[in-house]
Amino acid sequence: MQRIAVEDRRAGLLAAGLRVIARDGMARASTRAVAAEADMPTASFHYVFASHDAMVEQLVESILTAQSTGIAEAVVDAPTLRDFVTAALQGWLDRAVADPAAEVALHEIVCWSRSSPELHRLAEAVYARYTASVASFVVAAGDRFGVRWRIPVDDVVRFVLVVTDGVAARWLVDRDAESAGRSLALGAEALLGLAQEAAG
Repeated sequence: MQRIAVEDRRAGLLAAGLRVIARDGMARASTRAVAAEADMPTASFHYVFASHDAMVEQLVESILTAQSTGIAEAVVDAPTLRDFVTAALQGWLDRAVADPAAEVALHEIVCWSRSSPELHRLAEAVYARYTASVASFVVAAGDRFGVRWRIPVDDVVRFVLVVTDGVAARWLVDRDAESAGRSLALGAEALLGLAQEAAG
């Protein structure tokens, strides 16, 4: 029997976990269900991950890293702040449309974990990672185009998350990417109104 490398097992289990969570919800995404989806024995799950929560945390990290990478690629050639903001928001939407299961899984993880005092930290972890990612783009935009924000960066970041969360919640229901794009364009205009040229 061919031995499967740990990294390959991890990748297979994370992909399976995403599918199970997106399809059946967190309540049914047990270690046994995830292992079965990956066509692996349950023992393989426990060999790779210290716990079910550890798998969920790594899944969140992999989804958000992929999102950040997609957005970074979308803004790399943006010549103006307007292009940067528009491309960043559209890049996020494009990633969601390309991999809707990942967006469903993130929302499911947050909804499931915030209802439990013991698991609430998972929801906090999702938003901590979201916040750090968005903050890096907000700061990069200011540095790259010589602008400063009229309000604290933390408030800019929170506004971006409010916009994307709202658009995502609606898009997950109707899957209308064109309407979602128009909503993001409105959000981009509001963001641009918070920027001004840096003094000196």
